[in-house]
Amino acid sequence: MSTLSTAISPQAIYESEVSPVRDAFTKCPALLELFNSDADPILLELFLIHFNALGVSMTEPVDRWITQAGERCKQLGFVEVGNALCLHATHEAGHHEMMITDTKTLVKNWNERHAFQLDATEMLAQPLPNGVQKYVKLHEDVIASDTPFCQLAIELEIERLSVDVGPILIKQCLEILGSDVVKGLSFLEEHIAIDVSHTHFNQKQMNKFLEQHPDMVMPLADTAKKALEAYQLFLNDCVQLAKAKMATIK
Repeated sequence: MSTLSTAISPQAIYESEVSPVRDAFTKCPALLELFNSDADPILLELFLIHFNALGVSMTEPVDRWITQAGERCKQLGFVEVGNALCLHATHEAGHHEMMITDTKTLVKNWNERHAFQLDATEMLAQPLPNGVQKYVKLHEDVIASDTPFCQLAIELEIERLSVDVGPILIKQCLEILGSDVVKGLSFLEEHIAIDVSHTHFNQKQMNKFLEQHPDMVMPLADTAKKALEAYQLFLNDCVQLAKAKMATIK
């Protein structure tokens, strides 16, 4: 009489490790404040401006990061995932330009309706907060490490945020700020659309890689957690900077 194996698959281990961090992300203070039905319209609008202005530094290097991680994978013998990462990189080039455009559009919309004027150039040139720095460092550390395939975990978790959290943010902006402001959210709107397929691609590559290298599940899970934690810190930074700007207005 045969018995079923009770071994836990590496995919299940990955999910069990990362799922609590995903859940905590959706309940982080920044999102709870932004998604509140009584959210302050000024806070939400200033958050969007900071999100796009600061997000440029997290988006501009993405195609380079993914390519470098892919090339490192191939050098270390992880050829299949290396090729997949290099292919994915071609879909990411130039997306930061949407964030620059959105920053300028959002600032223009703001200045048309508020006495306190903002400068898009200054917003784009502001010092990078801790969350952005941690996010950038994580990518650079992964590329330089012996586990560059962990870039796959970063892509999977961050792009799935567009699918899971992005629509909620857009809906909140429509309800609190109106359709005029949403015209300045091209980056968010496009990534909600394209990251559905990207997430499917990333998940497929992750599953395939774990089937071939089940012993690599913990480095992948640990990197996924760090990516979500850095991005959560980035959102919190944007909220705090928005509040600081509100204080100068009042």
